[in-house]
Amino acid sequence: MKKGTLIWIVLAGVLLLVGLTVPISVTSPDNTRVIIDHTYKVYSAPGCYDQAELTNNLEETTFDHAKDLAYVSESSCTDNELLEQKPFLIGIFR
Repeated sequence: MKKGTLIWIVLAGVLLLVGLTVPISVTSPDNTRVIIDHTYKVYSAPGCYDQAELTNNLEETTFDHAKDLAYVSESSCTDNELLEQKPFLIGIFR
């Protein structure tokens, strides 16, 4: 086997190993839509709005703006919708 071929095989193996073991962080983008309730100072993901117990003092805005206002998540449903995921590097190729 040629030396160059062996180097490519080893390099491919190392890259595969790194791809299977190195986690990457994926969070909701700052421009993700959320609904904020100014009365309770909470935010809700749109998918959780129907079950959220919010007032009528609402505004649709971005996740970044809700964080800037120091509003908190209204429920575990919203937390799950905006969950930070840590898939492995190989997962981005699926």
